[in-house]
Order: sequence, then structure tokens, then C-alpha cells
Amino acid sequence: MDQSTSEVRMANWLTIAKQCQNRPNGQSARQWLAENGVPEKQYYYWLRKIRSQSYQELKNQLPAVASDQLPENRFAEIPVPDIPSEGSSPAVVIKTSQAQIEIASSVSDSLMLRLVKAAIHAL
Repeated sequence: MDQSTSEVRMANWLTIAKQCQNRPNGQSARQWLAENGVPEKQYYYWLRKIRSQSYQELKNQLPAVASDQLPENRFAEIPVPDIPSEGSSPAVVIKTSQAQIEIASSVSDSLMLRLVKAAIHAL
């Protein structure tokens, strides 16, 4: 398959994916796909391809940094609204050779998201 054929198919499936994502509230993707005659397996195959291509494009936009140019310590300040009492053990502990993150079971979803983003950014 030549590149133009692939690009046309990708554009077509991108349109279908956007339409499915903008379906009416309360309607499942499966219902929308059935009503619009879109095979579910093909839809999810192309959705994976679209996401993979988007990821690669974003990844290519990031500047390349050599490991010797990285700072020794990288910090991300994250305000913590409530600190668990001493003596309580964390629900999750994430350890690397350079850091350790302990997360209590009472952590809010928003704080968890910020922690994950900070950890990804720091790696």
C-alpha cells in the first residue's frame, strides 16, 4: 500500500473516530458503531493506529537530550493538601534507583494524576 492510500485511510478513520468520540451523551461507543455500520474490531484497530501515530508525532517534537546533559537531580514541587498521620503505611510505594514515591490510599485522583505526570517528567 503506497503512502497516499494509507494517508487517505488514516484521514477517513480519524474522521470516524472523532465522530464516535463526539457521540451523544449516554450512548455507548458500541451502540454508535452499530448504528453507523462501523465494524467494532476495525474501529479499535484504526483507533490504535491513530493514537500510535499521534504519539510518534508528539515524541518527535520533543527535543532530544543526551543523558550526560540531564541534571543530576530533578525536582517537581507538588503541594499536598493533607498529610497522612505518622505510623500509617502507604498503599503504594514506587521505587527507582534514584527516587521513592509513597502514596497513601486516601490520595485524591487529582493529586495522583499530578504525581504520575511529575514522575513521567522526571524520568
